[in-house]
Amino acid sequence: MVDPVCPGRAGLYLSMLQYGLAYNRKFAHEHYKFFADMLEYLGDVKELRTLDVGCGKSFWLTLLLHSAGALVTGIDTEVVKPGFSRDKYVKMLRKNGFERTLRTFVWDQVFARPYYRELASISNLPLKIDGIDLQAMSSTHLDFSGGTFDLVVSHEVFEHIADVASTVKELHRVMKPEGKTYIYVHNYTSLSGGHHIAWKYPDTEPSAKVPAWDHLRGNRYPDIPSWINRMRGFEYRQIFEKYFEIKDWIWTTKEGEKLLTDDIREELPDYNDEELVTKGFIIVARPKK
Repeated sequence: MVDPVCPGRAGLYLSMLQYGLAYNRKFAHEHYKFFADMLEYLGDVKELRTLDVGCGKSFWLTLLLHSAGALVTGIDTEVVKPGFSRDKYVKMLRKNGFERTLRTFVWDQVFARPYYRELASISNLPLKIDGIDLQAMSSTHLDFSGGTFDLVVSHEVFEHIADVASTVKELHRVMKPEGKTYIYVHNYTSLSGGHHIAWKYPDTEPSAKVPAWDHLRGNRYPDIPSWINRMRGFEYRQIFEKYFEIKDWIWTTKEGEKLLTDDIREELPDYNDEELVTKGFIIVARPKK
């Protein structure tokens, strides 16, 4: 577990550093499993015009799709670029500010190499960085023509989007009529949904300091790595159903079932058990005509 060592931003960043050092290679395995499961569900993605929403500084899903032959573009609100260079950090500093630039610099210097080595070692395809398409862009204002994409993917990003409705409307515009989404949302009401580092692995490494479901209860430990919109599953469904025909709604792994006591249930009467113990959901949908 990575319990906070001191309050405030200093404690958060110390926890994040400890967290990265402890689990960096494990992240590669988790990411590759998501990718492999996605391919098993979708089939061959070669030559599919694909959009990865919120590719992140590691752009791992864009990289794997690119290496698998998809014609993929990864977008993020931050400047994303392989390697490290003065130009990269200057652009990031101007667009995203000092804090985000520092976080990316630490990632590049400390975590990137071992992460990509591990990802390459477990992948059944050679990773190809050449020709990868990464663009700084808001999901609410996509700089693409209508009907561009066959496939839209995303991994644990939509919970960080402030205007989900505008994003979904834009995705509908830029997708081909026969296109498909494969969008994984980290469920806010789950035990790890508050994004506190101490609850990254609830069943194997439960926190000894941060109360279970603290983000839904007293929220005594609000220092987390990124902003979250606090939307629930049914709210995402309502938004997607305006623009998409949902083909599959896949609730993913359970977590924290043994920690959900009757006392916590009484304290959280507005949430059912499935909401509280299911880590996330995958939205598979096609654009409505």
